[in-house]
Amino acid sequence: MTESDRTLQIPLGRKTIPWNPPRDVVIPLPRGERPQAGTPEEALAAPIGSPRLSSLASGAGHIAIVLPDATRLWQDVPRMARALRMEIGDGTPAAVTWIIGAGLHRAPTEKEKDLLLGGASRPGDAVVWSDPEKVADTGMVTSRGTPVAVAPEALEADLLVVAGGIVYHDLAGFSGGRKGLLPGISGRASVQNNHGLSLRGGIEGLEVNVGRLSGNATAEDMEEYGRLLEQGRTVFLLNVVPDETGKPRCYTAGSLEEAWSRGVEMARALQTLHIPEKAALMVVSSGGYPYDIDLYQATKAVTASLGALMPGGGLILCAGLEDGLGPGSFAADLPLALSDPQDLLRRLEEEFTIPGFIALKVPHDMKGHPAALVTEREGTPFPGETFTSFDAALEWMLPRIPPGPVVYVRSGNCIVLRADSE
Repeated sequence: MTESDRTLQIPLGRKTIPWNPPRDVVIPLPRGERPQAGTPEEALAAPIGSPRLSSLASGAGHIAIVLPDATRLWQDVPRMARALRMEIGDGTPAAVTWIIGAGLHRAPTEKEKDLLLGGASRPGDAVVWSDPEKVADTGMVTSRGTPVAVAPEALEADLLVVAGGIVYHDLAGFSGGRKGLLPGISGRASVQNNHGLSLRGGIEGLEVNVGRLSGNATAEDMEEYGRLLEQGRTVFLLNVVPDETGKPRCYTAGSLEEAWSRGVEMARALQTLHIPEKAALMVVSSGGYPYDIDLYQATKAVTASLGALMPGGGLILCAGLEDGLGPGSFAADLPLALSDPQDLLRRLEEEFTIPGFIALKVPHDMKGHPAALVTEREGTPFPGETFTSFDAALEWMLPRIPPGPVVYVRSGNCIVLRADSE
């Protein structure tokens, strides 16, 4: 649990920065039995709660395969795509359509489509993007008011295959599974209503958090949405589960809910790290590039660690921020959250965006904790102080925190930290 007498190399963008920590610095560790490493082919050969995909495909009239977009390349999407197409085989008479499920992200480029498929597409296959402005409405609505409206190619399929990855997630509790459908291939109105449920109790009464599924209206609405979409078609899942460093380790395949639930169990075992007691100081790296490509991505390391800080404990976030603040409205929303959070809250209640929500939530959650950002970009807005020197950040931080353990997290974007004293 402890490391001493060594210089730690903290990932920062595409390089590392040296730190000579105190002798009793605490290094979080996983606990319990780790799921066995595996391949997508092994998972497809032993599906959970479903016949094999090859059997389902042999009786299908039209097959649609949903892939994540290029922002999820850490999932090694091409490997899953090739495994799925191999399992379906060339013998099926069904047409196969690949759908890039980007949620409300931009359309993928042709180069990104080729990168995601990794050569998996066969002659006669179609490749499309799920445009959130051009969806087909099923006429169904969840009990929380979310219209079930998805890419028309998905509704035309009697076998819908969904690929993705399972990690801790701010809104959904865990990603993967039904998130490949909502927001993955859904319309703007569906995404806005579902994600807007996260603010149902206001910023002081948030129901959403990493790892929370029960009592999380956003997650429960996604689950109901997936069940409704299963009416009239079979939905088959293939999800990768990375380890605590973000590297793919194992896979789960089968029915939408059963296979995903098993994957969530594996994610909890792999991605939950433990320390004996809450920290007085947390030194956290996002894990270097690409995990810290922008501040929007890097804040995942903050969310992962805050629960293991003692009252008044401090946090130093190390992130390169090669692309600056981040996508969408985040660059405008974060300064607004720091200056007038109520104004941003009002705007989100009118039109919800995930970048805006993260911009509002992170500074709110960090209240009472002195914080420093170490980055290569001077003047980056942050709910704390910004430094280009780690030593300067540490010097600023030490007089502001209580006595207690110092904890170092090397890859904060991929984990959640728990203290035994919680």
